[in-house]
Amino acid sequence: MAVLHPRATVGPITKVINRGFHFLVRTRTFAHPRVLVHCGPALIVMQVLCWATLLLIGISLIVWPQLGTGITATGSTPTDTDFASAVYYSGFTITTLGVGDLVPRTPTMQFLTITAAGLGFSFFTLVLAYVISVYSTLARRNQFANEIEYRTGRTGDSLGYLRAYLSDSDPSLVNQDLYTLSSNMAELLESHHFYPVLHYFRFGEPRYAMSRMLRFCLEVSSMMRAARQVDGYKPTASVEAVDRLWHASMQMLEETKRHFVICHSTHDDPDPRLAIEISQSIGDSDDLASQLQAAFVDQQSAWLHDLNALAVCTRSESAKES
Repeated sequence: MAVLHPRATVGPITKVINRGFHFLVRTRTFAHPRVLVHCGPALIVMQVLCWATLLLIGISLIVWPQLGTGITATGSTPTDTDFASAVYYSGFTITTLGVGDLVPRTPTMQFLTITAAGLGFSFFTLVLAYVISVYSTLARRNQFANEIEYRTGRTGDSLGYLRAYLSDSDPSLVNQDLYTLSSNMAELLESHHFYPVLHYFRFGEPRYAMSRMLRFCLEVSSMMRAARQVDGYKPTASVEAVDRLWHASMQMLEETKRHFVICHSTHDDPDPRLAIEISQSIGDSDDLASQLQAAFVDQQSAWLHDLNALAVCTRSESAKES
């Protein structure tokens, strides 16, 4: 289910593994940043080992009662009928090794052996395809993070980006950029919906944090939506472009919260600093500045708590920010 139908809402075994692993890495022992960066690869290894173990045990339980009758040792050697022998037979069957010291004698066991070998070959093929898909998707996510980093002058701060575009008289460039951001965010949403393990891939560089990418997109779209509500501000981007980025980012945050976030944030006070700095840099009057701040805080209230909770869960931002 996790490989052939990769949705975050299915795959009970994978879901249990993900949740258990999440609680494990939140403990004091495993919460060190140097440990957290290995969470993604470690979780994939745990998933693959769990799937392989379940497949091995399942086939062993079918083979076990047939030892000594449907499956016997070659030559005159007596057949061991313990569970370890069943695991041994199932292991070399699903790995297609074909050792040959245990042989199926009945048509039913011969068919089962062929079926188990086919399942084993399919298992390794599907796991390989799954791992390749996860890492190729992770590369695209990191590329999106780098694009955001370059838009902010490698600071991760949306202020510089917003200051330039809110004062620009030509909205065509910002419209094109907003459409690009919303398209990349929609792709990011679907990739994390397909492969929830991506949530556990963390890097030492802050720019790769999901909460940081979402914070940039939500701050940009929130500020532009707030400016649209204030009389006296000339619209710098089309309504459709801004709303597409807003809805894509909000949906990404909602889906992440529903399938992944199990943390709580205690730092959810509205933060109008961005609106204040934008107003000061553009030279707005006190009245326009206060209206912009109020509108921005109203937009911010829709996502601030969930975003901070995501930052807490992933330990990707400082305590002051989260």
